[in-house]
Amino acid sequence: MAHGDYSNGDSFSTLHPDIIQTQILTRLDGPTLTSTASTSSYIHTLCTEQKLWQELSTAAWPSVNDPRVVKAISSFPSGYRSFFADSYPFSEHTWHSEKDDPPTTGLISAVDLYYRGELIYSKVQEMETESGKGGWFLSTPFRVDLIDPKESVETRIRYPGGDYEAWVRDMEESMKLNWILIDPVKKRAANISSRDAVSAKRNWLTGDLEIRFSTVVTGKRAAEVAMVLSCGSAETWKEVDEEVGGEVHVREVRLGIEDIEGKCLKGRESVVILQGLLEGKRSRKDGCGEQGRGKGKYEEYVEMKTEWRKKKERREKFQDTICMIFGFSLFVLLWSFILLR
Repeated sequence: MAHGDYSNGDSFSTLHPDIIQTQILTRLDGPTLTSTASTSSYIHTLCTEQKLWQELSTAAWPSVNDPRVVKAISSFPSGYRSFFADSYPFSEHTWHSEKDDPPTTGLISAVDLYYRGELIYSKVQEMETESGKGGWFLSTPFRVDLIDPKESVETRIRYPGGDYEAWVRDMEESMKLNWILIDPVKKRAANISSRDAVSAKRNWLTGDLEIRFSTVVTGKRAAEVAMVLSCGSAETWKEVDEEVGGEVHVREVRLGIEDIEGKCLKGRESVVILQGLLEGKRSRKDGCGEQGRGKGKYEEYVEMKTEWRKKKERREKFQDTICMIFGFSLFVLLWSFILLR
């Protein structure tokens, strides 16, 4: 292999390419590898090797080893390099007309869940969007469930008993979720998860702990792309005595999209929003204030929802007052007419 030009005095290029690729470039993360590629045309050639980006992708998201994902990535313009460039950064939503038809074939979800850096759950699931206005998917509430209701995923996580609130805070800080959405038709991908959890609270109906990951969409219509992880126990500590503790299982991993009223959007509206994330502008995950951006945006969205509810309550109260005044006036007018006949 030619060693490219040396006009820049780049002594790095004097090393054998095998040494550079196996001993140096393999130690770099994605953003650093991208920056390194811009140093010279020779290094750029070495940095675009598919194997490098494949290893980076599978190390970051083990679920992409699934044959269905491998097949989808193989059709991307630059293979794993394009996939990584799409999936690593956060995506800024771009609005599309709801008149646009959804993809003719299913989207693919590649999901990886971590607890304190350890992979505890990984799954790939295809989502049939059914083209055409008559498809049931388009007219029903959008929801993707990864775990069968009768099943649960065993983990090494344990609730030690005692301070439940402290354990909830620890779970919120320790859980990480990557939910990569892949469109095999348009050859795009996006990590639609906030990565870090944005909230964790107990569901008092089921007794399970629900950990929420969220991407907020604003603009023409505010909405939340919500991924909810539900954790419970094979034992009965959550229902009997929180001092007992026990082994924690993952009972539910689901994806849904809600509007500002908290209503689940239907399939057509949801696919339009997901397409907006797939095709939106990308920003870096780390640095430049990106850390914790998911939770910050979620908290802003919660405040927006609270303010919206207050305005709705004031509007409804005003309407009720008008109706009461109108009804009272009509009552007085009616009796005046009767008495003065």
